Formats: sequence, structure tokens, C-alpha cells
Amino acid sequence: MIYPLSFIIFALLLFITVHGVKKNKENTQLVIKVLKNLREKNEIENFSDEIIKGEYDITLEKIKKQDSELDNSIEELKEYRKELEMTYNSLVIKSSQLEYSNNILERRVENLSNLNSISRSALSSLKLKKIINIIIDAYFVLTGIKRISLYLWENGGLVNKKIKGGIRFKGEVYFSPDEIKNFRRIDYKNIYQNLSNGFNLNKDELVMIYPLNVKGKELGVIYIIEDKNKVNDIDAETISALVIQISIAINNAQIYADLLVKERISKELEVAAKIQRQIIPKDIGEICNLEIANYFEPAKEIGGDYYDYTILDDNSFSVTIADVSGKGMPAALLLALGRAVLKTLSIIGDTKPNNELNELNRIIYSDISEEMFITIFHSKYYQNTRTLYYSNAGHNPIIVYRSKSQTIETHSVKGVAIGFTKNYEYKQGELKLDENDVILFYTDGLTEATNFERNLFGIERVKEIILENSSKTPNEIKNKILEGVSKFRGGAEQEDDLTFVILKCKG
Repeated sequence: MIYPLSFIIFALLLFITVHGVKKNKENTQLVIKVLKNLREKNEIENFSDEIIKGEYDITLEKIKKQDSELDNSIEELKEYRKELEMTYNSLVIKSSQLEYSNNILERRVENLSNLNSISRSALSSLKLKKIINIIIDAYFVLTGIKRISLYLWENGGLVNKKIKGGIRFKGEVYFSPDEIKNFRRIDYKNIYQNLSNGFNLNKDELVMIYPLNVKGKELGVIYIIEDKNKVNDIDAETISALVIQISIAINNAQIYADLLVKERISKELEVAAKIQRQIIPKDIGEICNLEIANYFEPAKEIGGDYYDYTILDDNSFSVTIADVSGKGMPAALLLALGRAVLKTLSIIGDTKPNNELNELNRIIYSDISEEMFITIFHSKYYQNTRTLYYSNAGHNPIIVYRSKSQTIETHSVKGVAIGFTKNYEYKQGELKLDENDVILFYTDGLTEATNFERNLFGIERVKEIILENSSKTPNEIKNKILEGVSKFRGGAEQEDDLTFVILKCKG
């Protein structure tokens, strides 16, 4: 049991008083001595009373022990206080960190919500200009960036589509289709980096480059100019998220635009094909004592082949077959031009086929591009003389079956395609027909029909079919030719227009 210090001293003094101290003065001096030594925690050597000395020593030891215990308690209290202060400071720091994290989280949640709204707005529109405006405005609202410039790839060029924030630089770069075809990701990266050097920056600014791509498809690039000390992690995250959104939205808009173009072209081709079939003459059966059959089947929506008949008078009419280089709308337009001019030339004057080709070439030469041309076999038949006059502008020769000799011949004259040489003079040939003679006008889609082995149908097969079926009507011969081509092709795709006209002289 530990007694309080005051109690120990009181007991010691009482003990001194009771045991053998007789004089008051001596008592007082002894008490003072005891108190002084106890206060200073000194030992007393010359005590006359051994009992008092023993009690003093015990009391002094207890005082020292209590002092030591008190010192230890004070140190423990200091350590505990220090720990409390450290715990408090840690809690303050963690509280600040938690508040900061909470603010960041709130900003992220807010940005995510805004990004979601922007994404719905951008993806709901398929108009490229509107999408760009939405995204660019979003950059300024969500990130507080300083300046922005957006580029997209169009027809081989990296073209500036939008600037916001006072950027004067609008540099653009262009490449050929062959160059772009061989571009790798590093090439696009270098192009974006080189273009970024054109921006005028202050010493405290930097330009950030964000390529726009979807599944390996390069769409363009966004340049962001900002003060170096204002770029933070939140901005980077938001900007990156917006890059993904704008890439998807732009890609969707471009796909939709391509679909619209294809749909428009498809409709235009459908109308053009309908017009083309309308201007191709229908079966006329017989004219000028000639039986006639014809066939026209374009490989695509619009063909580059055509045939035409023009009744000149009761005694004569013209037969023309032609093939325009290329396919699609350009070929169809050139075909329509050539047909209209040649038909007009055939009607307005009684001229020879070669003269009409001369005039046709002169009239439309300037309207034909360098990579295009027309091959034409143009002829006029006169019933009273059974004579076919013809001229050839680079087309296939006609195949003729001679009934008297039961042989197959080819007839033509040399001549270049329409559009090759401006003042070319075409030649003319003539052919006398006998009863049951057969003439085949055709384009190379017949002789160059291919099977899966890429073999050509060839002119010899055509000759054999005509020879074997010469006694039949033109329509029957036509069907035999089509059967032969179909069997030879064996399901292979028709790659070229298939066009031919069959004449048979009745006598």
C-alpha cells in the first residue's frame, strides 16, 4: 500500500515527538533538519536515535520511489499526449484527403453524367457538322480548355473542320490514294505531330494531340492548346473520354453519309438503267426483208453497251452496236451522247456510215476524257441491192454465215475508237447478202465471257453455234448462243455487258 507523502512525513514527525525527544528547541531543530533533508532527498548519517533514523530512511526511500513513479507517469502522459497529437493530425490529414477525394469523385460523377448526356446528344445526330459543334462546346464546358482545333481526313487530305478559342493556324496536308493506302499508325502519328508545329504557342502553353480513330480507322485529330499549369488529371480523363465519344459519333455520321450517297447513287443508277432500257430498241421482228433478234444484258445496273436501229426509209435502215469503255454513270452518259449524235447524223442526211463516224468523232471528241472512248460498228442496209455498208471504230468484226457455201466469215475495216484521234478518217466496207445469210453484231462481253477457270468463251464457239443453227430463226439462234454461254460459264459471275444483234436475210 502506497501512502501519500504528507501522511508519511506527519507520521515520521509524530514518531520523533513521541520517542525520547525532550527538549522543544532540539525538537524543532530536528524537525527542520528532517524536513529539509526529506525535501532535498538527502540521507542523514548522524541520527542519535536508531529508530528515528530507520523510519527516516524508510520514508526517504518511499519518497524517492514515489518521485520515480511520478516521473514515469509524467513521461507516459507526455508519450500519450504525443500519440494523441499524432492521431489527431493523422485524422485531420485523412479528413482533408477524404474531402479532396470526395470532391474529385463528385466531379467525376458530374463529368460522367455530362459525358453521358453529351454522348446521347452526339450519337443521336447523324449530321457531322452538328456533332462537331456539340463535342467542341463540350470540351470548353467540361474541361475549361483554352483553345481547340479539329481536323478530319477527307479525300486524302487532313482538313480543318472547326476552330474555337482564337487559333489562326489552319494548315492542311494532302496525300495521294497510293500514299494513304500504305500508311501505318506511326505515319499518322508523325503527320499529326508535324502539323502541330504550325501552332503559335506562348512560352507557358503546350499543345496536346488526340488522334480520332475507331477500330483502326483513322478519322482525324484534335489539337488542344492549354496553359501548362492548368492541365490536371481530371481534364486529361475528361478529354480522353470525349475523344472516344467524338470518334464514335463522327464514324457513325460518316457511315450514314456514305450510306446516303450510296442510296442516292443507287436510285440514280436505277433511274438511269430504266432510261437506258427504254432507249434500247425493242424487238422489231422484221424490217427490209430481214429477220432481226437482239439481246442486251448489262453486268451492272447501267451498261456501257448499246445497239440501235434507225429506219431511214422504206428501202433502208441502219444498225449500230457500240461499247463504251468503263462502267456505271460516266459510261452511260457518254453512251447516251454518242447515240444521240449518231442517230441525228443518220436521220438528217443520206450519208455513208464512215462519214457519219467522222462527224461523230469530230463533234464529241472534246467531250471525251482521255481515259474514255467508244468502239462502234455502224452500218446501213439497202434492201433493193441487198447491200450492207459499214464502218468500224475499233469494234469487233461482224460474223457472217454464208448460206450458199455454208461457211463462216468475219468482216470489218480498220479504224480507231471514237475519241482517240480528233481528225481521224474512217474507212468503209460493203457486204452483199444472199438469202438465208446470217450476220451477228456483238460486243466483247460475248466472246470474253469467262468461267471459274478464267477461260474465255471465244469467237470460235460463237461461230460453231451459228454454223450449227444457221437454218433456225434469229430468235432461235439467239437462244442457242445464250444457252452456250450459260453452260460455259457454269455459274460464274457475268463480268461484262452481253449485247448482240442477229440479222437473217429472207431473200
